Amino acid sequence: MKKILLLAVCFLLVSCSQPIENETDAVVRVAVHNEEYGNELKKLWDEKYPETSLEISVVTPEEIHKKTMNHEEIDYDVFMCEDEDIPALMDQLLVVKDLGEVKLNAQFHETFDVVKKVYQPISAVGDTYYMLDLNKIEADGVSLESFETMESVSQLDHGFYYLNHPYFIFSFLTSNMNYFPGKEKTLLNFNGDSFAEALKDFQKILELIGQNDAALFDNWFIENSYYSGFVTESMQLRADEEKNGGKYQIAPLPSIEGKALYTQASSYGYVVNANTQYPNAALNLITLMHSKAAIQLLCNDSYMIPLIPEEMLDEFDFGNEHIKEKALALNYACSKNWVGLENRSDGAIDFLLLDETIQKMKACDLTQVNQCQEQLSEEYEEWMK
Repeated sequence: MKKILLLAVCFLLVSCSQPIENETDAVVRVAVHNEEYGNELKKLWDEKYPETSLEISVVTPEEIHKKTMNHEEIDYDVFMCEDEDIPALMDQLLVVKDLGEVKLNAQFHETFDVVKKVYQPISAVGDTYYMLDLNKIEADGVSLESFETMESVSQLDHGFYYLNHPYFIFSFLTSNMNYFPGKEKTLLNFNGDSFAEALKDFQKILELIGQNDAALFDNWFIENSYYSGFVTESMQLRADEEKNGGKYQIAPLPSIEGKALYTQASSYGYVVNANTQYPNAALNLITLMHSKAAIQLLCNDSYMIPLIPEEMLDEFDFGNEHIKEKALALNYACSKNWVGLENRSDGAIDFLLLDETIQKMKACDLTQVNQCQEQLSEEYEEWMK
């Protein structure tokens, strides 16, 4: 009997590991985010599945978002959407399996998985990035290793620039994100040990790097007044490099006490319409999109950056070094949008970004941290109502 059971288990494992076959005469309608990507993807598909067809349309995630908000039918088998639309679309999507060849940054999809495993992100756009001014660093003979930890960067005069605004300070609250939605609790959990640890690190970071002048934010790197700091896409680093001789490197944030810190980003991924007539072919397309060959097609896009794990970055060719730097930095980014667990579609972490919340966290006496946690938890509960 044991041998029979063992053989049955082995058969099931082998069966599950086999690729699913496309439906006969399948025609998969896919909405891609740009034409060049669609044409090259079709070539990969035709090589692997010559017996089936892809019909390519160019439909931006913004157009999908508009359809989603207007409750309009999305009549593509596979399409790209932003993570913020997943809660509204979740019931209209097929479950997708884990994808093996190019692993994913779980920070962008694990909260969705708690509800329904429908989303596998493929690229992201960072709200902010951490940047080093290489001209100033090289001119002053500073080691790049000085920017790996908050402790070491704080030893430099004008080491780290940040704007005293929730948009940037949020990253200083991420040394332990187990208090975030979908981890220890369904919503923010102020009462656990994870928040207490993050709060302690938050206060230490602010003490280490000091206060900056908000008036300098748009020009600190042009004037070469700081070695490093936060930047946004709107600051047009490439233009400064081309016109003013700037030289920059985008990097992961310095760690605090050996723990990584995270910026925020919006992620994008291709999903499968539950109404598709060809679910096998559609799911095979999603798998193909996450192959090395297909991810390589995304490596020239300087805006929507492919989500490639750090250990695999050297296996890809990039359009320029800043794309690769952003891809590395996005390994240390978390989702800007959190799924609304327990039927909530908003408010999951917005309370953290309120000025009054930040002021309370700054002022908290860590010798009586439990009192701070209880107060924040009560105010969060009221705010959620």
